[in-house]
Amino acid sequence: MHTSTDPVTTVQLPSASRLRRLIFSFGPAEAEANRPLRLRRKLEGWDREWQEAGGDIQVLVMTHGASNHVLSYHTFPMSGETKGWTGDVKTSEWHSRRESIVLPTGAERLQVLLISEEWTVLGAAAIADFRVLHENTNGSLENIWPDSNLEEGENLDRADGKPRYWQRGSFGANMAHVTQLPPPSKAHALAIVDDDVHLPATWQAELPLKDKAHAGDTLTLIWREAFSVGIGGRQRAGYDSPPPGDYVFRLKTVTPSGDPVGREVSLAVSIPQVFWKRPPFVVLVLVTFAAVITIIVRAAVRRRMQARLDRLEHRRGLERERLRIAQDIHDDLGASLTHINLLSQTAHRKIENTHPAWKDTERLRAVSVNLTQKLDEIVWAVSPRHDTLESLLSYLTDLAEEFLGSAEIPARIQVPLQLPGWTLPAGLRHNVFLATKEVLNNVVKHAKATEVHLRLVILAEAFELTIEDNGCGFSLTSIPANGNEHPVRHGLAGVKERIQSIGGKFSLDSGPGRGTRVVFTVPVNVAES
Repeated sequence: MHTSTDPVTTVQLPSASRLRRLIFSFGPAEAEANRPLRLRRKLEGWDREWQEAGGDIQVLVMTHGASNHVLSYHTFPMSGETKGWTGDVKTSEWHSRRESIVLPTGAERLQVLLISEEWTVLGAAAIADFRVLHENTNGSLENIWPDSNLEEGENLDRADGKPRYWQRGSFGANMAHVTQLPPPSKAHALAIVDDDVHLPATWQAELPLKDKAHAGDTLTLIWREAFSVGIGGRQRAGYDSPPPGDYVFRLKTVTPSGDPVGREVSLAVSIPQVFWKRPPFVVLVLVTFAAVITIIVRAAVRRRMQARLDRLEHRRGLERERLRIAQDIHDDLGASLTHINLLSQTAHRKIENTHPAWKDTERLRAVSVNLTQKLDEIVWAVSPRHDTLESLLSYLTDLAEEFLGSAEIPARIQVPLQLPGWTLPAGLRHNVFLATKEVLNNVVKHAKATEVHLRLVILAEAFELTIEDNGCGFSLTSIPANGNEHPVRHGLAGVKERIQSIGGKFSLDSGPGRGTRVVFTVPVNVAES
């Protein structure tokens, strides 16, 4: 260490992961080993205030028996520095202290000492107004200690004065002082100013207990005190598991009474951070982690994109196959049915209506026409060219106008001006078409309606199709007199199953004399669209 307040060199220590305890050993140089100097320390970056090693001046209370052996032993240490200490007992702030002891059996004598018994202790401590209170027969506390204010004795206005009831010890007598308390008080105080690291100092006094206190009694000790106490000589200071950082260990010297001498030494200490917590390593880890995450995310995105491409390619293959099937059905079966229809019509014209085969040819022609219509429906359902909402709506509109028109029932169709370009699977289109056809068939056969409304509403990820008539309606709960289920209810049960099979919702509202309203809510996979 050096005598400048600013450290010149910095000691590099092992990283924090290997450092369990930081210990500083310090003390005066050999040439100054006998000087009465206390050392105060402060590790900047750790300590908030200046620290000082232990060491104390004590008020020691002992009780003795008849043969002078010690029966009890009580120590009341004074260590550190009292608040308001100025470096001088006379001008410092005094503080009251209260302690209690219980007299043991056989106690005949009370001995009180103000003692600095540790060899390395340096400091100043003083006590005044020392009293020993005992509860008398009236139940009040009575002071049984003589001359508490130290007004009796010789030369009490001098440091080497002799109080009547107190004696100095045989060692360090020159460090046991008597001091006058500041005016207007006329009392005195006992002080020890220990400025020798090799000698103790003592004030002691005795009090016979006969007729004053008995075994089991509690004695209350009260005094005022002021002190500044530390130690000199070589010392050690330890700090457990200090965190990484830069520290400065500072030492300064003070006199035995705590006054600064003006000398200070310092040592800079650096505890490096473990390498995995240093900023460059942390940045490297973060960059590596970000790179790994980026690679993982890109790989996941690439896999998802590839999977989607595979699905699209598979869908395109299915669409091509569906288109081929639709064309084959249309070109092959369609042509054959058209041929059958033409032949049946030719035979029908050549046979007179009185001929037995005339009705058969008429039925054959009707069957061929019906088959042709169903074949057109199958081709429309299978062909991928019609996998759109617009195509479905167009086909349903044509169905409603043709189906209701043949029954001379007006159709009121309401659709949005603009339709989303959703892709609808063939199964969904086919089920919606068949469900709509069944509802319109019920209207024509049972409703006795004069008008039918068909409305399409576009929702967030679904469309809602409403078919409403002004016909006779029917009861949703009552059972007909014949015990059979209403034919309309039976047919709509199948419609409900179709809509629910594609994940949709079916709603039915009807009543006698107020028509019927059927609502399909069909979900659409917008993401796939």
